[in-house]
Amino acid sequence: MKMSAGTARAGWRWRRRSTMNVHDVSKSELNPLFHHDIEKLNRRTSLAEGLPGRAYYDPAFYEAERKDIFAAGWVGVGFASDVPNAGDIVPVSVAGYELILVRQKDGSIKCYHNICRHRGMKLVKAKGNVRSIRCSYHCWTYGIDGGLLATPSIAGVNENRVDDFDYSDLSLVEVRSGQYFDIVFVNVDGKAIPLDDFIKPVRDRVEPVFDLSLVSPADPATGRGSRDFPVNWKIVLEGGIEDYHLPFVHKAFDHSKDYTSEIGGEVYSGFSSRRSLEEAQKRYATKATDGNALPFFPSMEESGVAHACILFIFPATILTCTPSYISASLQLPRGPELTHYTSRTYFIGDAATAPEYKKLRDENTIYWKQVLDEDDGPWREVQAMTRIREELNLPSRFSPHWEAALHNFQKTVAAKLPVTD
Repeated sequence: MKMSAGTARAGWRWRRRSTMNVHDVSKSELNPLFHHDIEKLNRRTSLAEGLPGRAYYDPAFYEAERKDIFAAGWVGVGFASDVPNAGDIVPVSVAGYELILVRQKDGSIKCYHNICRHRGMKLVKAKGNVRSIRCSYHCWTYGIDGGLLATPSIAGVNENRVDDFDYSDLSLVEVRSGQYFDIVFVNVDGKAIPLDDFIKPVRDRVEPVFDLSLVSPADPATGRGSRDFPVNWKIVLEGGIEDYHLPFVHKAFDHSKDYTSEIGGEVYSGFSSRRSLEEAQKRYATKATDGNALPFFPSMEESGVAHACILFIFPATILTCTPSYISASLQLPRGPELTHYTSRTYFIGDAATAPEYKKLRDENTIYWKQVLDEDDGPWREVQAMTRIREELNLPSRFSPHWEAALHNFQKTVAAKLPVTD
């Protein structure tokens, strides 16, 4: 059909307006967010617009997150139970920072940058138990306390020392670290508030209801998860921070009738619910097909009310507290569009290791794997649409009932990043 001149001009004007709405990506290379992004995000939840599409793929946005979120704050990177004995060592990677966790002889855990002080070689590539840490390139060797022990043939054949080297100044670079529950947290830039102060709101919310001293890690054959998702780290967090999607995506779930958003400022976001013990067994996979059931926390067994609380500790740690077990998971970015997920589950008393509970532990592991399998498809589709959403300037929105905590999470991300006009 041939257009009239007026129709053609109207079409041109529409395309022109659409082009003007597209953000200049070169600006976001300097600052990832604009003041109008912040204004829209900080509206009340029913009217707010979410983070722009570029927040989920733009390398410059990710670089800002690396420095202003993952280096500047406390980040859960590993599990203390993975390094139970002196000399146990495990490499971890978070947002481009390569680290190692090492159990010391005094029982403490230290974290170091996984970088040899000689030529910058990556030192540790796999979990193990060591007496010392030796570089595979030139065999510089460090103690588990990080001190430089040996520099073979550095001054010639079998000449192993250089007189004017200050060996004490060539130790592995230690990263500030601490532990809450079984989770090892690190602060790469060393400038965050003390971990005890940071984690206090989480402790105050969780520990009056869930006695963490009663749980222990499941046997190594169960209660563990590890996988990569080809999506931005925030999509993984946002995919679990609300109950809204549950009956539409997950066969085993329904909407929680007693649903409460949990908002702890910039420390945590999440939700909680209460239900009967019988309902909780179905929701959290605590009763096996053979009729055996995981024990409840004693206070809940006594009251007949099952509490659950899922807290997303900023930026990327999830602490899932159910009536019969605790789960901790880490969603660590490996790039703008790649996230590595790891989890550990902790059961009450003998349920962690006793043979009579093995079927329950196995079924629980399978149950949560299925949940992630069901989440995987929607997450990939959301990731795939981020570029066109940015191009068309299409904002995301929030459910005021189900997604107040998700809204708080996005506001916390934005509050950490630089902003420009």
